[in-house]
Amino acid sequence: MSDFVYKGEDFDDKVRKQVEFYFSDSNLQTDKFLWRIFEANDGWVELKTILTFGRMRQYRPEERVIEALKNSDKLVLSADGASIKRKDPLKDFNELRNIRKRNSVHVEGFPAKLSQDDLEEFFEKKIAPKLPKEKSVASIRRIRTKAKKEFFGTIDVEFKTQEDADYFIKELKICYPQGVLDENSEVEQKDELKKMSLLAFQELKEGGKRFGVNEVTKRRNSFNDSKGGSKQRKTSIDKRQKNSNGSGSDSGLESGAISEAAEDKLQEDNGDEAKESKESKDSSETAKSNEDKE
Repeated sequence: MSDFVYKGEDFDDKVRKQVEFYFSDSNLQTDKFLWRIFEANDGWVELKTILTFGRMRQYRPEERVIEALKNSDKLVLSADGASIKRKDPLKDFNELRNIRKRNSVHVEGFPAKLSQDDLEEFFEKKIAPKLPKEKSVASIRRIRTKAKKEFFGTIDVEFKTQEDADYFIKELKICYPQGVLDENSEVEQKDELKKMSLLAFQELKEGGKRFGVNEVTKRRNSFNDSKGGSKQRKTSIDKRQKNSNGSGSDSGLESGAISEAAEDKLQEDNGDEAKESKESKDSSETAKSNEDKE
């Protein structure tokens, strides 16, 4: 357990926000570990399990966490305070999955050094206030390489309404760390964050195409076409997609990155995967569940 204990004045708010996210429509449909417990126990999950999650370890003592959760309008504690569940029944998973896909946007171009907290703060302070409907987002999922679990600047952000998602894509020009750019902003186009709907991105991915075209990719594609390399490239992409079990996103969301930098990173990691030991692959599911949840 980490020695760090969060002591900010917003302790209660942070605890409620984090645990409410774990039980949210957005998270439960992708968090296989938590969902199995949720489903097997009529929605109840022991608080001691929640407290082992990476982002909850900083909140102690347990008694203070319990007091904070008592004031949640989305969760309910058992009489002894040992377990917790959501108040509202969960919607049909197929419906939730369709909502998530419609409301999600794929974004590339963030610095690779950013943490989950950095991204959440950026959207909370710089993006959410500009949205037309809800002034917050449902979730942010950092996409990480499969082998090394490294974030490389790509996220999938789920908005609470499709209207907000469409507005974010079509009406806002975004740059990190500035936020929303106006007409007078002196930022080069190449420095703007690239964004498109998750559905459109998945169609590109299935077609083996890149997200965005620049002079480098134009020259490379021209060279491949003249040398017959485009067919080999497509075969390589199709093979990688077939062998992949997911994107390595923080919450298990299936995705990937097809920008030039992101794809090159994934190709590098695919080579590393062959070197992984069988012991690593056979690590227990319980151990995986206690990794940092973001």
